[in-house]
Amino acid sequence: MSSKRPKTLGGGRYELLEPVGTGGVATVFRARDHHRDLDCAIKLLLPSAARSPKTRHRFLTEASTMVDLDHPNVIRVTDVGEEGGPFYFAMELARGGSLSDMLRAHGARGPREALALMFQVLQGLGHAHAHGVIHRDIKPQNMLLSKPLEHGPDALAGPRVRRIRVKLTDFGIAKRTATLRGLHITGTDDTLGTLAYMSPEQRHDPREAGPRSDLYGVGATLYLLVTGRRPFDLAVSSDPDAVLERLPQPLRSLLRTATAQDPAARYPTTQVMANAVASAYNDLDPSASDHLES
Repeated sequence: MSSKRPKTLGGGRYELLEPVGTGGVATVFRARDHHRDLDCAIKLLLPSAARSPKTRHRFLTEASTMVDLDHPNVIRVTDVGEEGGPFYFAMELARGGSLSDMLRAHGARGPREALALMFQVLQGLGHAHAHGVIHRDIKPQNMLLSKPLEHGPDALAGPRVRRIRVKLTDFGIAKRTATLRGLHITGTDDTLGTLAYMSPEQRHDPREAGPRSDLYGVGATLYLLVTGRRPFDLAVSSDPDAVLERLPQPLRSLLRTATAQDPAARYPTTQVMANAVASAYNDLDPSASDHLES
């Protein structure tokens, strides 16, 4: 396989435009799908990574996992290419960037807006869990917006939430609860996930990650959204820090449960946590300051 980036894929169907994100094994491009006459995203496995059977298997497993998930809060995969050329898959294009991009542009979000964002994430995550898929890398970089978020207090409140969707992506290290055939893709020495958002049990052994591990990642992301601080401290201390104490009580209680050190003390399912998020949203005073005071 040539190390030079192709200009087109799929027999000329996809024209690669500019890169929109890159990782250790793949690059995501904005591309033009000439068959459907619309823009899409193409995730292209790097040639160096494609030499590894384990990496190829994991890449194609990610594609097949996302093909199986059909939900408005999960990025949809529309095509997979793996024969006679580069390994890639085509996805819907999220034009609003990631929640991480949003934070860099606008800073921490207000509590109600952050809860509205996480409520959508929990819908997509619940769909994945119902299909036996544990994501294992829940973080703001893997939460995409269907369109740019309006800047300002409570930008997702009210009817606007129907016009902006938050979509989960990057199932590259996801685990199916059913036994996968073929290669073993998780070994005892593998470190899978992102430490700041990783539950204590997943840090110990990624094979121990279950649905409540993903919910920890949602809680850690919520913490980042409302404080602007990376949530390393949540994984290393069972005592609430001064930042957590400054949050409104409904939000503080939610975060303590979602990021409990003991998985058994967390919310048991995405639906239970989504209900808690909705309750906290309704309990917060809309007229109160939308951001934490310094």
